[in-house]
Parts: sequence; structure tokens; C-alpha cells
Amino acid sequence: MREHLHSFDKLEFEKVLHQIQSYTHSELGKEHVRTIRPLSDVARIRTALDRVSEMKLLLEGDDAFPMYDILDVREAVQRASIEDYVLHADDLRAISRTMHTALGISNFFVRRKGRYPLIEELMRDFRVDPLLEHHISQAIDEDGQVKDSASKELQSIRRQIQEYHDILRKNLERILKSLAEKDWAQEEIITTREGRMVIPIKVEYKNQIPGFIHSSSASGATVFVEPTETLELNNEIRTLHFKELREIEKILRGLTGEVRAARQQILQNMAVLGELDFDLAKAKYSIVILGAAPRVGVNGNLRLLEAYHPLLLQKHKRSEIMPLTLELTGGHRTLIITGPNAGGKSVAMKTVGLLSLLAQSGCHIPASPETELPICSDIFVDMGDEQSIEHDLSSFSSHLQNLKLICDGVNASSLVLIDEIASGTDPQEGAALASAILEFLTETGCLTIVTTHHGMLKTFAFENPAVQNGGMEFDQETLTPTYRFRAGVPGSSYALEMAERMMLPKQLIERSRQLKGRESTKLEDLLLDLEQQSQELRAAVEQNRVETASSRRLKEDYEVKLKLVQRELRDAKSQAMLEGKRILEDANTLVERTILQIRESGASKEAVRAARKELVDRHSEYSGAEKALEEASPSIPTRPIVVGDRVRIKSTSARGEVLAMVDERTLLVLMGNLKVKVATQDLEITLDKEEKFLYRTPMPEISNVQREIDLRGLFGDEAIAQIEKFLDTAMLSGLTRVDIIHGKGSGALRKRVAEFLKHNPQVKSFRLGEWNEGGGGVTVVEL
Repeated sequence: MREHLHSFDKLEFEKVLHQIQSYTHSELGKEHVRTIRPLSDVARIRTALDRVSEMKLLLEGDDAFPMYDILDVREAVQRASIEDYVLHADDLRAISRTMHTALGISNFFVRRKGRYPLIEELMRDFRVDPLLEHHISQAIDEDGQVKDSASKELQSIRRQIQEYHDILRKNLERILKSLAEKDWAQEEIITTREGRMVIPIKVEYKNQIPGFIHSSSASGATVFVEPTETLELNNEIRTLHFKELREIEKILRGLTGEVRAARQQILQNMAVLGELDFDLAKAKYSIVILGAAPRVGVNGNLRLLEAYHPLLLQKHKRSEIMPLTLELTGGHRTLIITGPNAGGKSVAMKTVGLLSLLAQSGCHIPASPETELPICSDIFVDMGDEQSIEHDLSSFSSHLQNLKLICDGVNASSLVLIDEIASGTDPQEGAALASAILEFLTETGCLTIVTTHHGMLKTFAFENPAVQNGGMEFDQETLTPTYRFRAGVPGSSYALEMAERMMLPKQLIERSRQLKGRESTKLEDLLLDLEQQSQELRAAVEQNRVETASSRRLKEDYEVKLKLVQRELRDAKSQAMLEGKRILEDANTLVERTILQIRESGASKEAVRAARKELVDRHSEYSGAEKALEEASPSIPTRPIVVGDRVRIKSTSARGEVLAMVDERTLLVLMGNLKVKVATQDLEITLDKEEKFLYRTPMPEISNVQREIDLRGLFGDEAIAQIEKFLDTAMLSGLTRVDIIHGKGSGALRKRVAEFLKHNPQVKSFRLGEWNEGGGGVTVVEL
């Protein structure tokens, strides 16, 4: 995207980039942010946005990303390419640390192959030589010093130096002790001068001691003497030091040669690490602003949905900002925004421009993921007062000069944003000039958004099918702006209403209305009436929506209660039927016994058959009624369970009240003193007032429940005992998530904690903390 008229500065693009830059880990990532420029290639833009989405998914749902030490070692690697150049140990240590991080990142994605395809594509040629990293770390310690173990020769030299040092010190201590007894020594200490061990002697006795005087104190009262008998030992130590330096140079030269051989791959890896750090910063920014990747290059449409200005999100809570929903689709190429001063016209226009810059830079934006943005090749922004005394330009002259540059450079894929077009001159002439310019820009096909107070432009928009009106809403009752954008309806400037609110004399307000003109007043009154009706209609629609939702809920509750009553009635009838069957069976037994007695008494077979038939008929009658009752019984209601419902666990008598929704499939139910997580599919609504709980054992009252425990400084068994007690308390308190702080250190305590959690039945899952939760020093546990 080409920038004109310092458009990036006017939209304050740099301030947003500064926030993104604060989330980088390295100078490489910061460079990418500093040099970012919006793209015009739709494929590259979509790839960049999707890669940020992958990185965001990684941060929110995967283990901590190992982006620890990325140092800018490019200059050192370039110097290593010079023949016979030897890198300093500090440079090699920095290269080793960066390679160690690169190796960790490479292994991270190898273990997740196929999960982040776009990042894997970025790292396609990413190769880390573990042998080089190992050689450097074996030779250079964390302070950038060459280790004794770097070579056998160096180890031998340093051992000899130490041995000679010990001998020399003992000799000097002996000499110093004898001199102190004579009161010739200034202090009983051994010090060094020019790399050689010496002893402090009082200046008046300097000629009494054979040896070499290296220097004297500032006061002149003390001289530092190297006794003759220790000269040879000091010489030997100096010789060994020279040998040590030659051996160190040999080691560093060898390591520099390895870096020189791997130079191209290291530089290529550095470029990829910079890209990863850049994407990571953009992903963190997206998380902070609750951002999403917009749809770009869809038929050239502009469709902002629930969008926020990024800089407003830095200063205010999201709930304090009115989101912007704005569309230019269906052949509309120009939008004219009107409305009161300080009503949000310029902010709405700047939001469009700034979000376009961010999206074409591959950054997520604070808007709905259904947002659509066009791909613009050029951006022109004319905003603010640019009068110049030096160049003899008034505000209007400067504005005209910008309008000329816009008309000369614009094309069909340009984005043009003009604040208060053709203002600062005669209103009638300014409105005519603005109409002509907008007509030209619309015919060019570019995307144009302007703000204005010219009433003539409102009519111009109605008469041109490619131009759309839009206004900023104004509250009629409080006479304050609501900052809500309304498409298709022009806004009023409300100058007289605001003057009235500021308590200007009434006679001045009335006279202003008279001077304003009858036709103009009619138009403004029409706009005021239209806006008032629009606000009333929206309020009525919202009230209707609330009442409809309430009625629907009441209807569902009534149906549930009705079906439950019907079921209880069915249960009562079934119980009565069972009782009837029991009575009938008793009667059957009685009849059988009576028949036996009749038979034994010689009664006829016909009489017996008739009595038995009557009994069977009565039995069938009861069975048929029972079957019909079952078929007519209502089904159990299927209304979604909500917080506050009385529920019963299916196939049990356990009842309780829904306290909260844990997730889409699980509810938190209070049963007596126990909070229980139950799958939604295992519950049914009940109106039963009787409480039959799973447990009636009183639960201990727990106050001041902690959601985290700090184990730093504890040993394995002691830490595990603390965790067991902590998890028990958390479970009894109904907590679903706790944090265990174990620090990073050597990682031994973290592994012990992970091993314990893996086999603990109270633990649903656990992971290391995210970058904003404590990182690798914290384990987040879901109970």
C-alpha cells in the first residue's frame, strides 16, 4: 500500500505498532514491527493473518512457547565470515544461547507436526546444528568465559598456574610475616601490580629488602615490592598466562571456524526467528484486544461489524466504548457522515482507515470475524489543520492543495478519507465544491468516506445511487451524542440545540431559528423527527424483544409444569391401578377357593364356568385400562436447563438446584451441602419440593480459600504433601481451577508435580502457565 499525505501519521498507525512492539522478545522482532508496511497482495495478507491465528491458537491452547533467548547475533556471524577473524567468547556464548532457543522451537513444532501448517511452512528450511551448539556450550560458560574443560592443554596450563600461585603465595606470606615482625610492612596483605604478586612495604625500608619496586601508594608512604626470591615464580606464572591466552585463542578460532561454516544457515534461522517473534507479538496483541482476522478482498466490500478503535481500547474499558458497525456494499462507493460536533464522525472514519492498515499489515483487528475489508493500493487522508505560515498557506488553501493531490493520484483501488470536506470557506461554495469532488471520486470507483456539516451534501447523497448517507446518533432527551453510527440516514449538526443546552439566551436561539430560514428549518425538523422516531422504534423493538423472551420462558415453564403435573397424575392413576390389581388378585383367590368348595359340594359345571368367565373379563378390563394410560402419558419436557432450575439425576432420587453452567455439556448442581458437576444429559427438570440429596454428611465450612499454592523452596515429598492438602481443600470449596507455583529452576520440582498430578483422580487436566500466567514456573490445574 502506498501512503500519501502522511496518512499513516494522521491515523496514528505508529502508536498501535508501538503497542505491538512491546510484546516482542528480541531486537529481530522489534525490527519487523518498526519496518512493517501494509501489503496489497491479497494472498500474502491472508497468509499473514492466518499465521497469526495459528500462533494465537498456540498461545491459548498449547504448552508455553519456548521463545526465551533470541539475541541479535547477525553482526557477530557476519564478522565470523572474515578469514582469520576470531570471535570473542561473549559473541560465541550469545550464538550458543540463540541456537539453543532455536533448537527448542524446532523440537516444539516437530512434536506437533501437522497442527500448525502455516508456521511449519515458514520453518520449512529451519535447521539447527546441535553439534555446534554443544561444542560452544562445552567450551564457554554462562558468563562468557572459556571453561577449563575446553581442551586438555588449557586444563593442564591452568592447573600449573594454580600450583605456582599457591607456592608463590606461601613464599610471600612467609616473607611478609618476617617483615611484619620488624615493623617494615605497611599491611599484612598480598596484592598484585601489573599481574605480579607484591607486598606493601613502608617507604623508609624500601632499600632494606632486595627486590623490584613496582609502584607506590598515592600518599607515597607505601611501596609495593616484588622480592627477589619470588621473581622467578612470578616470571613462570606470567609465561603460563601467555600460554593460556594462546590456547584460548586456539579454542575460539576453532569455534569461530565452525560458526563460519554454518554462517548461511544461522542467518537464515535468525530471519525465521524474527518472523516468529513478530507473529507471536501480533498474536499477543490480538489476545489483548479480543481481535479476529477479518475477511479481506471479498468483492471490494467494506463491512465493519462491532469494530473498535484500537487506541480507544488502550485508554478505556471495552464496555465503555460504542462499537462501530458500518457498511459500504451493493454498489455504494462513497459514504458521507454527518452529525453533531464531538459526536464521533472523525473517530468512525479513522477507525475504518486504521483497521484497514492493520489488516493489510497482517494484524488482527478488534472487530467481528465476519468483518470484510477491501484491499487498497493507496491511501489518502486529509485531516486536521495544516496551515503553514512558512509556505503562506491558510487552512483552506492547505486543504485545497491536499484535495488536488487526491484527485491527481487516486485510482479505483484507493481509500480516501477526508475530514470536514471543503470547510473553512463560504458554505454554499464549499458545498458545491465538495459535491463536484465527491462526484469525481465516486466515478473513479475509489472507496471514499468524508465527514461534513454541509446540508447540501445530504441531498447530494440521496440523489446519487453510488453515494450513501450516514449519521452519528444524538440523544434527543439529554442532547448528548451516543456515538452510534446509523447508515442511510443523515445526521443533524444540532448547533442550536447544543447552544440551548449551553444556556445561551433564549432570544438569541429564537432569532437564530428565524434567520436560519424556513426551508432549512423544515429539513432540520424532518431530520430531528426522523431521528426521534428511529430512537423510539429501536427502544420499542428492544422492549418487544425482552418481553418476547420473557413470554417464551414463561410458556416453556408452563409447559414443563403442565407435563410434570400430568405425569404425577399418571403415576397416581398407575398406583391406584396397581392397588386395584392387588384387590382383584385377592378376590381371585377368594373365588377360586369358593369354586373349589362349590365343586366339592356338587355344583354344576355351567355355573362354575360362568363364574370364572366373569372373573377373566374383569381382569382384562383392568389390563386394558392400564395399557391405555401408559400410551396416553405425556413425555418428559425437553426445555434446556438453566441456572436456578430444580433438577433430578435420572434413574436416582437425588435432587438439587442448578448453580452455574461449567461448560456446554456440564452443570454445577447444589445437592445439600455438596456442589456436584453433572452432565446435562443426565439431568431432568423437577418441580418436587422435597430435597433428596446424594449425601447428608455435613461439609466443613472453608473460608479464605486460596486458588494458588507456592511450593518454591520445598523438597519433593514435602511439596507433594502440601499439594494433596491443597487439592482436597479446593475440591471441597467447589473450585474448578487452581495454580501451583513451583518456579523454573532445574525443573526437578516441576516434573515431580506433573508426575503426581498425572495419577491424581481429582485432576481433570493440567498444563504449564501461559506467558501472562507465569510461564514455565506455574502449572495450571483443572479439577
